Amino acid sequence: MNTFRIIVVGVTLFFSSLGNTQSKQADYLEVIDALSLPDIRAAMLSSASHGLNYKSYWTDAMELSFQQGGNPLLKTQANENFLNLLKDISLGVVNPESMGVDVKLKQKVFLTAPQLKVLLLASGTSANPLMEGLAPKTAQYITLKEALHKLISYCSQGQWPELPPLKKDLKPGVYSPAIPALKERMRQLGYNIPSNDDIFDEDTVDAAIDIQWMSRVKPDGVISANGRTFKYLNTPCETRIQQVRLDMEKLRWFPQTFEDRYIFINLAMSQFTLIDKTGPSLFSMNFRTINGRVARKSPTLKDKIVYVVINPFWVVPPTIFKEDKVEEIRKLQPWEIAAYFQTRNYEVWNRDFTQRIDPTTIDWNAQDPNLDSEIFIRQKPNYMNALGVLKFMLTNSFAIYLHDTNQREIFSDPFRLISSGCVRLERPMDLAEYLLRGTPWTRELIERYAAKPGEVLDMDTRVALKKAMPVYMAFLTSQLSSDGVIRFAEDTYDQGSRLLKLGAW
Repeated sequence: MNTFRIIVVGVTLFFSSLGNTQSKQADYLEVIDALSLPDIRAAMLSSASHGLNYKSYWTDAMELSFQQGGNPLLKTQANENFLNLLKDISLGVVNPESMGVDVKLKQKVFLTAPQLKVLLLASGTSANPLMEGLAPKTAQYITLKEALHKLISYCSQGQWPELPPLKKDLKPGVYSPAIPALKERMRQLGYNIPSNDDIFDEDTVDAAIDIQWMSRVKPDGVISANGRTFKYLNTPCETRIQQVRLDMEKLRWFPQTFEDRYIFINLAMSQFTLIDKTGPSLFSMNFRTINGRVARKSPTLKDKIVYVVINPFWVVPPTIFKEDKVEEIRKLQPWEIAAYFQTRNYEVWNRDFTQRIDPTTIDWNAQDPNLDSEIFIRQKPNYMNALGVLKFMLTNSFAIYLHDTNQREIFSDPFRLISSGCVRLERPMDLAEYLLRGTPWTRELIERYAAKPGEVLDMDTRVALKKAMPVYMAFLTSQLSSDGVIRFAEDTYDQGSRLLKLGAW
């Protein structure tokens, strides 16, 4: 990390800790006026490397005026537009609060004019370092910036042509004149494909299987003419560039830097990543997740894990209560209701959880819109509880948390957008062991307490973390992974089109 970046990050964090009061537009412009017009112009033009539309700041008309010698009005306009650029690169072009219910983030607050002046002085009164200093410093953003640079290079040099059509399905050992172009596209995405011949070899099959996981289809390694794997590879360069740009915008909504230890969940790719830089060497953990279906999206948010629940009760959320459970019960005969609750280890409680209610005494067919607020269905702790045997509690008010699951076999399925909003974890025991380091709760003790198959309990166990664990969740449809591969996912939550309507590009 260079000296200026240390100053920028340090000063930003320091001022953020003090709180922030808004400065007047004129105060900001007075700070920016210290920059020269050519310097501002160069910074604006380079903003494209951050996925921003540089013409929103340095227009064609401004360029024409600049080439003709400029005028005082041009400098005034440039100052105003550069201030907008600094705000956009720091906060995001789009206010996350305008995105809808699946984005639970408040818009950040921009630096005050005095704070901006400090950063300007730290930059050597230079526009580009100032702009770069306000851009996100997270690994997710930096790697996407690198991916964008690669894709723009391919696109601008005409190195991403449409692939030749397939005349037959490509399977292991098959020869086809279309394969060399397909291998080149895979190499451009970062896959290790040493050969350039026309045989569908093992390396190419492995890449195809990886792409099929990203496309949420059966990973059989076969590429067909009209299949999703071929369409994935044949997606135009401009489309892929747009995906990266929009994901960089989403990352601008988050803090400029993440903590030295944090969890990042990519909802679009159903992937969990834990990073810990606090030890003598980097510690990381990666595994699959199951998250919200389109009708019940897992939200983009910033939160933290504060405690772990071993053998959690599951209180059926209102949406599931109304749309799933009540509808299931209404299809039962009266004499089937008791067995329905007993076999699932369900109980009915009043709203204060002070009185247990016999489910056979409730008129489930009554059209009572307040039924879900008057009673609760709760599942007792057991190995097949909907939350499994571990729950990782966040602090949000949306009933969103991380947990184990009773459908552990689904992690082997490429399509894992099936939950009701919470995030299910492939390796919850590994996460619990990590989070409870330094407490009496060793992995052996956690496993001993956890419910075994067939065991039903009447009590849960809550263990507070010594230090809260930051959690970030975002729906990113593009990613440059640690193996050097640029991967893409479908925008099933339709966030991209919403961003575009709100002016992200």
